[in-house]
Amino acid sequence: MNKGLLILALLVSNMAFGSERIRSYEVSVNPLKMNKIASQFEVVAKRAHGFEVYVQEEDVQAFLELVPKAKLLQDNIHVERDEKSLNQYRKYADVEADLKTLATNYSTLATLETYGATKGGRNLYALKISTGGENKPKVMVTAATHGDELITTEVLFALTNELLSGYGKDQRLSKILNGRDIYIVPVVSPDSFEARERYVQRKDPNRSYPWPDKPNNPTVDVIQSMMDYTNKMKFTGSLDLHAYGKLVMYPWAYTKKAPAAADVVVFKDLVESMAKENQYEAGQISTTIYVAEGSSADYFYWKSGTRAIAAELGREKIPSYSKIPSIVNESREMVWTFLESFN
Repeated sequence: MNKGLLILALLVSNMAFGSERIRSYEVSVNPLKMNKIASQFEVVAKRAHGFEVYVQEEDVQAFLELVPKAKLLQDNIHVERDEKSLNQYRKYADVEADLKTLATNYSTLATLETYGATKGGRNLYALKISTGGENKPKVMVTAATHGDELITTEVLFALTNELLSGYGKDQRLSKILNGRDIYIVPVVSPDSFEARERYVQRKDPNRSYPWPDKPNNPTVDVIQSMMDYTNKMKFTGSLDLHAYGKLVMYPWAYTKKAPAAADVVVFKDLVESMAKENQYEAGQISTTIYVAEGSSADYFYWKSGTRAIAAELGREKIPSYSKIPSIVNESREMVWTFLESFN
């Protein structure tokens, strides 16, 4: 490839996967320094020897002044991807089509709801799965709050298909559906999902929720819509799927202080049960990984008393497409256990 074509290819790649250059670093520091890093930059995953941090181009100098020994992992996260595998993942048009197909094929169980729209004009969808009846717990499962965590959407679709197709055939799945109303949100951030981008309007969406110490934290459109939706619905439970790290966790994230003692007992028992088969690390968000202000789990728990759980699936945001079945397998029991905990 000549130089001109190479430059063109890189430009096209950047346009397809987010135009802003973002570097990825690994840091291994003491907890106090880690909390400072987490308050200023985007800590995206726990690794064997530390944490992975995303740094936007204009913030690199400030980051390296704070952590001069940070190890560069990727010079630009947008171009170091397996494009062949990436193209096999759903785009947002596929998500819309598949949701409509599920609502049509399982019309006695599934109803497609629209709870808002993005600045880019894309609808925000929740698939309500219910066998009817009143006074059931309402439980929500979400994916792709970060638009580059594509594996979460694939896993959620796979398990949703299993739930619907198993009703009336599989005793366990039938009992799950008979006992609660389930709301599936396969993509929280459609515009960034379409761009395969972590950020929404240059902000991390899962740092954009208000929390007790900052009740007026500025947010982004999709998170405001999610807040409005959850405040209206008052979900009993929520499970927010992220990638990656093999973790299952409960609030608080914004502080290392524990929730109310009675809630800790319930939360701890739940996450340990969810992690029993797949051996994910389980615990409170802030003590299991790091202090993270502005998360969904904190907001749902704080505002609605929701039993809010965050799970970090697998070891990659966008694994090779052939790995999806294995990640579905390691997630299945965790999700079923979560749903069964609401009676």
